[in-house]
Amino acid sequence: MARPWARARAPATIANVGPGFDVFCLALHGLGDAIAIRESSRDSIEVTGEEAGAVPRDWSGNTAGIVLDAMRRRSGIRSALEVRLEKGIPAARGLGSSAASAAAAAIGFLKAFPKARSLPTADLLEAAVEGEAAVAGRHYDNMSGALLGGFVSIASTRPIVLRREPVSDRIHIALAIPEIRLRTSEMRAVLPRDVPLEDAISNVGKAASLALALVRGDAALAGRCLEDRFATPVRARFLPAFADARDAALRAGATGASIAGSGSSVFAIAATRVAAQRSANAMADAFRETGTNAKALATRVDNSLPLAGLARIRGPSFSLVTT
Repeated sequence: MARPWARARAPATIANVGPGFDVFCLALHGLGDAIAIRESSRDSIEVTGEEAGAVPRDWSGNTAGIVLDAMRRRSGIRSALEVRLEKGIPAARGLGSSAASAAAAAIGFLKAFPKARSLPTADLLEAAVEGEAAVAGRHYDNMSGALLGGFVSIASTRPIVLRREPVSDRIHIALAIPEIRLRTSEMRAVLPRDVPLEDAISNVGKAASLALALVRGDAALAGRCLEDRFATPVRARFLPAFADARDAALRAGATGASIAGSGSSVFAIAATRVAAQRSANAMADAFRETGTNAKALATRVDNSLPLAGLARIRGPSFSLVTT
């Protein structure tokens, strides 16, 4: 008799969110990766869905397989696993594709093996980050958003200190997802090593105000605070249509726009669903005018908590602090 499947899902995410480089993350409603896991006689992984052909199918090269190995080490569970991963997020578009696969794997493992739910939440995050680190470098923003949903602000990773808050439903998100792949590792390599004092002050001030605006539902302030003087100016050189897409979003009613993660997707903030859809269409049109096809999507922040009932978490707003 076949063993039952444990099923899980993790959302797409926008990291950085303008000035919050490696610090901020938003989970997105709608886009996500799904996984099914069950005990088996040997480890195996099957990948279907969005651009599945570009995703590694060997266990040690797939982010989900790497995370499941990490979960087994930390929990002491040794069972071989059969895994079916359905990709709903295109890779190398700045929407946390690898993080969603890794987070879904960690969540699915907890559902398959209740014994593992005694692991501290920080251990779950560390295990999931191992999968992300294999393909995009060891950073915690996308992974925290994929596991926790809502808006996550990371104060430290050694030790882990973060805050999770739901985002007001008055914040709407516009997305343009172009058919351009920008690898996170390459986009991190072009970042400057030094930042002028005035630029650092600008980013800190805008990041602080942006966090408040997202939680309180002030779309006008949130959009105004998306300006980033650190990563965006450098990465925009690899995305020539960005300036046109940003300007088109503003003309269509968005309050601000920026590059999603390390790109290539561009996102904007709007005060209404209608303005978000208009802005998404305008940004996609801007890409098409440069000869690049792009998908337009209006969405919102996903405030659901993927780890609900599976980890030591209470309430929609919480801090995770380790020593």
